[in-house]
Amino acid sequence: MKIFYLNRTEDESGISGTGRIAQGFIFDNGKVALTWLSEHPSVTIYDNIGEVHAIHGHGGKTEVVMEPDYKRACNELISLVSGVNLMDIIKEKLPIDSQTGKLLTSKK
Repeated sequence: MKIFYLNRTEDESGISGTGRIAQGFIFDNGKVALTWLSEHPSVTIYDNIGEVHAIHGHGGKTEVVMEPDYKRACNELISLVSGVNLMDIIKEKLPIDSQTGKLLTSKK
């Protein structure tokens, strides 16, 4: 599932305003749920994100902005560092004859 919002630079209708005007989800099957961040917060389901852009894009005055996938990024970072031993890296970088180097190499 992906999260997005609609960012509008110009409000032709005078109803939804400008800036972040709506937010939504793209489900794994491609369907989209969209809700408005206004005094009329209706929810609409679309077949795909292309429909949202075609209907609410207003000729480029409204942009679909994807939110970062923080959960995925966190999992990728955990995967990357899971095999890393920070103490080994520190020991490699410190001079052996430094006080810190001696302290770290004496403790096992």
